[in-house]
Amino acid sequence: MNEQTMQTTLNALIADAMLTLDLGEDLCEVPEEIANVESVMTFEEAGVLTMNKGLVIRMKDRREFQVTIVQSR
Repeated sequence: MNEQTMQTTLNALIADAMLTLDLGEDLCEVPEEIANVESVMTFEEAGVLTMNKGLVIRMKDRREFQVTIVQSR
């Protein structure tokens, strides 16, 4: 696994959790905080000027988090 694969995997996990909520499926399987996520974009999609891989997570209340992915080994 490399940084790109990890970025894709994390993005898919969050998207799947959001979709589960949208479909009204069992909420016990999805962390409560996911319900507050509005969107998830890669750094590239969000226009973040960096060579790192990562995600920008925007919450419904407009807070925004950046998760940088750096392979350490």
